[in-house]
Amino acid sequence: MDPVTQHRISQSPGIPRPSPTRSYWAVPPSNISQWGAQDVLPEKADIVIIGSGITGASIARTLLRELGENSFDVRIVMLEAREVCSGATARNGGHITPAWYHQYPELVKTYGKETAHEIIKFQVSHVHKLLSVAEEDGLLEDSQCRLTDSFDAYVDRTRFEIARENYTEYRKEEELSSLHQVTRLYEDKEQLQALQLSSSFSGVIGTVFGTMHAYRFVTGILSRLLKSHTANFQIFAETPCISITAASSTYVIETPKGTIRSTHIVHATNAWTSHLLPGFRRKIVPLRGEMTSQRPGTGLGFGQIPPSLSTTPSSSSNWQGSRTFIFYTGGKDGIFDYLTQQMQPCKVSSASKYPLPRTELMFGGGLAFNPELFCTQLGNTDDTQNIPELSKYLSSVLPCYFGENWGDDAESSEEDDRLNWGKGRTKASWSGLIGLSADSNPWVGRVPASLAEGRKLEVDKSRAGLADAGEWVCGGYSGEGMVNAWKCGAALAHMILGRCECPEWLPEPYTVSSERHAKAKLDDVLQSYI
Repeated sequence: MDPVTQHRISQSPGIPRPSPTRSYWAVPPSNISQWGAQDVLPEKADIVIIGSGITGASIARTLLRELGENSFDVRIVMLEAREVCSGATARNGGHITPAWYHQYPELVKTYGKETAHEIIKFQVSHVHKLLSVAEEDGLLEDSQCRLTDSFDAYVDRTRFEIARENYTEYRKEEELSSLHQVTRLYEDKEQLQALQLSSSFSGVIGTVFGTMHAYRFVTGILSRLLKSHTANFQIFAETPCISITAASSTYVIETPKGTIRSTHIVHATNAWTSHLLPGFRRKIVPLRGEMTSQRPGTGLGFGQIPPSLSTTPSSSSNWQGSRTFIFYTGGKDGIFDYLTQQMQPCKVSSASKYPLPRTELMFGGGLAFNPELFCTQLGNTDDTQNIPELSKYLSSVLPCYFGENWGDDAESSEEDDRLNWGKGRTKASWSGLIGLSADSNPWVGRVPASLAEGRKLEVDKSRAGLADAGEWVCGGYSGEGMVNAWKCGAALAHMILGRCECPEWLPEPYTVSSERHAKAKLDDVLQSYI
């Protein structure tokens, strides 16, 4: 790593910048996008959650549900630097896709078989957990949360053979194989052709996972919480947190609107974590990436694969909207592209208040193909600008993946013109930040004072029904937030409530400790990318 990058990742990431690049996911914006932006900040709250993405939403929802009738005695304030849910949750790829067999050997090597199983089960469980939450909150239509055929497609033959070995070992573990409805291995030429992939691919491994519109999922949840807890849950958009100090019995959070005091501060800011928690510099590091929304080729979607090869049998011959892909085209684990797809208009209920999707291909990746480019994006928090090299790459490579099956490029619609989307293949391209963890695992738990500039209250008692006062963190998902963030947030909520030091279903390697902090080395993780 060059000295410039080394210096950049050792500095504060600052606060989110105004006017980020326009994400397809956030158009049209939620009716709560500017919630509280013009309101007066209260003097105090019992719990302040910094960040309004999927982590913050999970924490707030879990706290309010677990408190039950007592929830109205606990005042919760959520602060967001920009529009509500304008960070990574509104800028991601939409996958609910754990790295199942891929990570298994390394997890066993690092933590042992039992803990490896716990981590994989935790991540896989997010597929049905998110589905159940969407159903409970009446958000299945708006969030498009659904199961999909999930395919890992390998170009490099050697890489596929390694993947096949890992897949075989994974399948031998009954506790893990039972997590899947079905799994499939595709390596014959005819099988790959049936998947409409180009002849450049060596093999594919498939199962059933999921996808969702995370922005509408989170803003839908927060909107419902605001309506059901008008007296004790508030959101303040356009309210960045500048600094935190510790008084005798409360923390004081400084914002451009003034200060707010609280006995509990929750850092749910992922890539920006180390701005207010300097001890997490080089432990949770911002990594800027690029996403696109593209019109599918006119030849895609037709020609159903044989039932014997399908992971989710369908009565339709058009698979558009029902598949997700990870394209592994390089020799290292971190080198891949990822693709989900919006639903077909005819499969969306009129109950949704949002415009109909048009099978847009949500495509990202490319960052790790060029080590020099990767290093320039490490520690870069400017999501107000695109990454030209990645925008160009992502806008050109999909026809190569689908070959002759791509067909012609689709044309823009009147609605595309009305919303000012781009012409040609790519409707939109935007940047966003990953919170890269120094040991690849999320960080969940109470923050030791040593990692928070020594901040510590003289009196650490808080309201009855909550744990002792303190700062808490939940983030560092390394691009895998959709299969970690929700239950990590729920686990942290239980800790804040004083129910336990750590829920038994949260993997132990995810918890915060001084020992883990000392051991986690960013350079070890970067070997997967550069």
